Amino acid sequence: MTLIIILALAGIVLICLEIILPGMILGLAGIVALISAVTLAFSSAELDSLGMSGRTLTAASILFAATFLIGMWLKYFDRVPGGRALVLTRKNKDKVAGTETKECLGSRGIALTDLRPSGKVKISGLPKTCDIVAETGFIESGSNIEIIKVDGRRVLVRKVASSA
Repeated sequence: MTLIIILALAGIVLICLEIILPGMILGLAGIVALISAVTLAFSSAELDSLGMSGRTLTAASILFAATFLIGMWLKYFDRVPGGRALVLTRKNKDKVAGTETKECLGSRGIALTDLRPSGKVKISGLPKTCDIVAETGFIESGSNIEIIKVDGRRVLVRKVASSA
């Protein structure tokens, strides 16, 4: 009975650690430990006195406890000391690399390459990792452009008349 409890607890702990250290190795080891605990609950000679209903109850208790404890770990992981540092809490919707959408709209720059419909541009304050797309499908290199829409990391630009 001691081995069954140790395997069940080890399986629960390994699966919970999989959240912190991803890579599937700890999770698979935890699943194997839980399956071994359930298998031992049905085949252990120590539990002969319980009968089949007692063995089934033991196995069901192991699975219920594992499900409950892992679920509680998932739900309250961000409240554990150090857990908050591992959880992404801020949303980056409608922002381009930390720049507010309203700040980007209307910004002007120059197309460094032909935009067919995407390419490289030079706009101050705009990160290089953005996907720049021309509104009309083609803008020549060296043309003046203006940002008209920002959708996540996708930036829509339009050719504007050059100002003298």
